[in-house]
Amino acid sequence: MGLDPPSGGHMSHGWYMPGGKKVSAASIFFESFPYKLNPQTGYIDYDKLEEKALDYRPKILICGGSSYPREWDYARFRQIADRCGAVLMCDMAQISGLVAAKECSSPFDYCDIVTSTTHKSLRGPRGGMIFYRRGAKSRKQGMCLSNNGDCSGQYDFEEKINFAVFPSLQGGPHNNHIAALAITLKQVATPEYKAYMQQVKKNAQALASALLRRKCKLVTGGTDNHLLLWDLTTLGLTGKCYEKVCEMCHITLNKTAIFGENGAISPGGVRI
Repeated sequence: MGLDPPSGGHMSHGWYMPGGKKVSAASIFFESFPYKLNPQTGYIDYDKLEEKALDYRPKILICGGSSYPREWDYARFRQIADRCGAVLMCDMAQISGLVAAKECSSPFDYCDIVTSTTHKSLRGPRGGMIFYRRGAKSRKQGMCLSNNGDCSGQYDFEEKINFAVFPSLQGGPHNNHIAALAITLKQVATPEYKAYMQQVKKNAQALASALLRRKCKLVTGGTDNHLLLWDLTTLGLTGKCYEKVCEMCHITLNKTAIFGENGAISPGGVRI
């Protein structure tokens, strides 16, 4: 169960076309069910999410997305996962640089599994990382960090995840990639990187303020991280057209669907 792509989620968390066609592997090989934004605010509707999760009873509840400009309430996700008996997983691919610099809330305090790419805000080589809990199960602020509410015993993710990566899905590692990732993580631990991420957030907020002054419609009215979601439907534009225009001006952004519109083919917004 993951955030609906038109709400800012990633297709890899499950995605059906409006006509019911299964698009992503998560929906083709597994049964997926989305949660969505509050259409009035553009924020995740946690009450509706909890209601759906208790009905659907997912085995995995996913937080993290592709174009959600606000903070994630990981503590609330933990409560919901515990209530419905789900493993709580965070895909922090977009915000991992902010998490590493402690410039946004961290999923590690609450989630069972955390995944990330290494080539976005971390500024590293193309690739990914998987973190998972191991050892004795524990509690966090009174909550049991376990998918079945049982805080006794040991976590059993390690063998399953390692086997799923190799030999199930991947071949041999590339040593040049491992070296590049090591350099990246060393840079991330420096004061210079933290200052860089602070400036990235300031830049995003400055751009949001400038667009809002020009009466542009931003989903949620701003940003807490490094990205903005601009709703172009009020201007009569499509994300595909605007993306091409910006490309001609040497500005890189990408078209994206906006919640509430049938935007799978011709999305009505752009992510900056």
